[in-house]
Amino acid sequence: MQLKKLHSLVIKEFLPPFFITLFISVFLFFLVEVVITYLDDLIGKGLRTSDLFKLFFYAWIAIIPQCIPLAVLLASIMSFGNLAENYELAAMKASGISLLRIIRPVFIVILLLSGSTFLFINFILPVVHLKSQTLLYDMRQKKPTVNIKEGVFYNAIENYSLRVGKKSLDKDTLFEIYIYDHTAHMGNDIQMYAKSGKITTTQDSSDLVLTLRDGNRYEESKNYESTSRKNKLSHLNYKQLQINIPLEDYKLKHTNEELFKGNEEMLNVWQLDSVADSTIRIINKQITNLYGQAANYFYPHTLRFSNKINSFSKVNVIMFYDSLKKESFIFCVQNALNTTRTALSYIDNANINIDVENKTLLSLIIEWHKKITVSFACIILFFIGAPLGAIIKKGGLGMPVVVSVFFFLAYYILTEFYVNLANEGHLAPLKAIWMPLIIFLPISIFLTSKAARDSSIFDATSYYSFINKFFSRKNRV
Repeated sequence: MQLKKLHSLVIKEFLPPFFITLFISVFLFFLVEVVITYLDDLIGKGLRTSDLFKLFFYAWIAIIPQCIPLAVLLASIMSFGNLAENYELAAMKASGISLLRIIRPVFIVILLLSGSTFLFINFILPVVHLKSQTLLYDMRQKKPTVNIKEGVFYNAIENYSLRVGKKSLDKDTLFEIYIYDHTAHMGNDIQMYAKSGKITTTQDSSDLVLTLRDGNRYEESKNYESTSRKNKLSHLNYKQLQINIPLEDYKLKHTNEELFKGNEEMLNVWQLDSVADSTIRIINKQITNLYGQAANYFYPHTLRFSNKINSFSKVNVIMFYDSLKKESFIFCVQNALNTTRTALSYIDNANINIDVENKTLLSLIIEWHKKITVSFACIILFFIGAPLGAIIKKGGLGMPVVVSVFFFLAYYILTEFYVNLANEGHLAPLKAIWMPLIIFLPISIFLTSKAARDSSIFDATSYYSFINKFFSRKNRV
């Protein structure tokens, strides 16, 4: 009964800092990776609040998996650091409970968290990536909202050129308006002038509505039938005129999500396996076709022309300069050169196609391993954070934050470094993606063993006493 209370105490000590640090880390990553990175793509496009909320929600969800290892590391250091700082960990050890038994309930929570993280990455994250990338693509393709400046011709609206002399203080009323209509693609055949007017949009933002007051409209009609080729000019003097300009390019168009489903981030591990197998079959087929083309066409044709040229070399010199023989010889040489050029072109194209498929296969394998390593990273970083908290004996947001950020940055930098090596083909994906965890695994074992034996590896006095003992022994000798 007492042991169950201790286990619940340890779990309650771990969960609050985990959720708090997870929220903070996701928020910081969200600011850096989404808001700052894509700010230029979103500003000035008149996007609806609902669309922005969708994009930010998808981006927030997508960031969670990469922040879970950091939250595990920081929460484990803080929770066990608090237990050690308040001597609760020492009391548990004094009652005969080992450190490994103390951390067992939290380790079970970490195992459940790792499994849930894998399920999230494998099933939910591909859907989130698909929807967020599709929405972001549509937002990038959307043209900025109409922003007409005073005294400058605005040509961003297709087939129209607008100029406004002045704007009212509330930007609602425009003065000295000039409009050139090029929809007929016949030059400035339609021109409009107005003393004042207003610009609004329809309810669905599909059209720009110009309400012009006190102006003139001129239209020049081309006359191609008359021999004199004189053009007709019509003039309209109006008190109020309304013009609707289509704004199809300024609306947010929804792209079909099927176009993005082939990306490796939008696939789960089984789909990645299936696509990788298909890619391998394509590569093997291209290699087989290349060898078959070489064996059945290039080699026989090259040998045939080579034999003909060799036969000409054995002909008498006098006969060689005979016109027929000379023309035949040149013909054979040209055919041999053409065959060689065709072979080189075919081989180059085949190599390019094989390289493209190899890069696709490489990205699929890398993504497959990345979906799995996050779960194992949570376990290994926990066995770094928990013993570190027990050794440091400091809770709160001071030393634990510094230490956890240092280890997480080291893990993140190593991960990016080895992923780049894998993408460039310098290291196999299996080795590259798992190498950071292989490096951190002995560190976690070392720290756990030291914490289980109450070793004070961060106590400066222990190192000072060791150095004194070392030099005192040396002096005796």
